[in-house]
Parts: sequence; structure tokens; C-alpha cells
Amino acid sequence: MKCHFLIAIAALVLMPALSGAAPASSDFSSRFKACYAAAGNDESKSACLTAELDRQDKAVAAAHQAAAQALAGPDKQKLADDFVEWKKTILLDCSLQADSQKVAIVRENTRKYCLIERSLAHRSADEVIRQDKALKR
Repeated sequence: MKCHFLIAIAALVLMPALSGAAPASSDFSSRFKACYAAAGNDESKSACLTAELDRQDKAVAAAHQAAAQALAGPDKQKLADDFVEWKKTILLDCSLQADSQKVAIVRENTRKYCLIERSLAHRSADEVIRQDKALKR
């Protein structure tokens, strides 16, 4: 279990560094893809990103809860502690990444896109933890 837990944590750390910012990611919702494709300007894209970020935040919370329910004791507490640390880290990292943009709306869109990508990676890692625990039962 600890080996798989470490693999999932490594995926959380390495995934953002390895992933590109391609809007065609298969993990983005179809609603987002349609909205973003139809968006004519940065303000419209911002609305699409806000809605997708809200959807992904809810999905991350659900995946985290499912993973936490599969764990017990110290593993469960470690998962909770790691989640809090992850959230702080992505907020800072995505803000720093977006700081390179000079236009406010583009900077905000860059930050939202980063947060969505990181959320997708985290959700996948939580799913790995849940599945690993379910297989061992």
C-alpha cells in the first residue's frame, strides 16, 4: 500500500511538470471543450474556465473523499495532510505561472487553466489510491 501511495504522490508532483497546457486534454469536460471552442474573446474563455474549475473542484473533492474512505488511521491522516499541502502548493504555483502574463484577464485565465490541469492530475492520483485499496480487500 505504501508503495502505491508513494507512486500516487510522485504522480501528483511530476504530472504538472510533464503536462502541457493543451486545451484538447481528454480530461476536460465536453461542456468546457464546447464552450472554449465557441468563446470569441478572453472574457468568454474566462467564463468557460470558471465553470470548468468549479466542476473540477467538485470532482476533486469527491475523489478525495472516496480515497479517504478507503484508507484508515495514519494513511487517512497523511492523505488529508497531503491534500491541504497540495492545495496550498497549486494555488501558489499557478499564481506564479500566471504572473508572466501582462494582461489581467489573460493572467487570470492562465491561473484557472493551471488549477484545472493540476486538479485533473490530483483527481487521477486519488482514484489510483482508491482502486489500489479496493483491489486489496
